Amino acid sequence: MTLTTNKKPVRRVVSGVLLAALAVAAVAGAAVVVLARIGFSPVLSPSMEPGFAPGDLLVTRAVPVAELAVGDVVVLPRPDAPGERYAHRVIELTTRSGEPVVRTKGDANESADPQALRITSPTVPVAVADVPVVGRIALLGRDTGVRIALIVLIGGAVLVATRRLLYRGRR
Repeated sequence: MTLTTNKKPVRRVVSGVLLAALAVAAVAGAAVVVLARIGFSPVLSPSMEPGFAPGDLLVTRAVPVAELAVGDVVVLPRPDAPGERYAHRVIELTTRSGEPVVRTKGDANESADPQALRITSPTVPVAVADVPVVGRIALLGRDTGVRIALIVLIGGAVLVATRRLLYRGRR
């Protein structure tokens, strides 16, 4: 006499456990990002080479302005392009009218950036790590067509998953 086992319930339990673990990890990761005030910023140009290449993803931490120091790599708004930000190294930190003012420079650039920026926010994103190449994915999200495709893809995946869960519940 041969014993046969039905593998479907085992697969269902294993996939359910893996999905639950993935969901818990995603929620924990999101909580760490929010509580530790972590941000992400893609490197857009070769101005910070060799340390950071275009397409790298900078991991930043919001640091109080009082803790900002010369040598920090900061992510600041571009004065010539509203809505865009850039990452450069602080080469000078002064105070004007009670507010901090920074001068920055890209490591690969020969000269400092032409403008000094007044810091008006209580914190500044400072680079604490980088992930090579991953920033290219973030840059893809800037294209409207890619954003629409991603929304459709994710929405479709959610619909398929929901349908499978509902269908599974009817058996």
